[in-house]
Amino acid sequence: MRLKIIAMAVSVLCLMAVSGFAADVTGTWVAEMAAPKGGPGGGPGGPMKFTYNLKADGANLGGTFIGPRGNETEIIEGKIDGDKVTFAVKIDMMGNEMKVNYTGTVSGDEMTLTFEMEGGMGGPPGGGDMPPLVAKRQK
Repeated sequence: MRLKIIAMAVSVLCLMAVSGFAADVTGTWVAEMAAPKGGPGGGPGGPMKFTYNLKADGANLGGTFIGPRGNETEIIEGKIDGDKVTFAVKIDMMGNEMKVNYTGTVSGDEMTLTFEMEGGMGGPPGGGDMPPLVAKRQK
């Protein structure tokens, strides 16, 4: 009987430990995306670079974001849940402040991110869905 109780307690502790692990996201991550036609600069002029300097603090996520034009802004509302991350940034788009919400999945040194814009354009030029960004951890 005592052995069963010990085995059950160990099983519960193992399950709690596994569910408590968060993805290791602290560090610098870089993603690139082709410039949209008709976008900044009048069209594709090479890839746009997005840099995410992330810092995990338990289940909270912070850091900074550097956009294609070199503008740096604080990451807000960041959360980590297992291999899932969510965060937002506020950017200035031609005088309009917009919030960009990110959702992603971390797998080793790659993070796949989808994003959605609030308070402005409502999507990419010409409509349609934006492809996910694949950010790679810089070493």
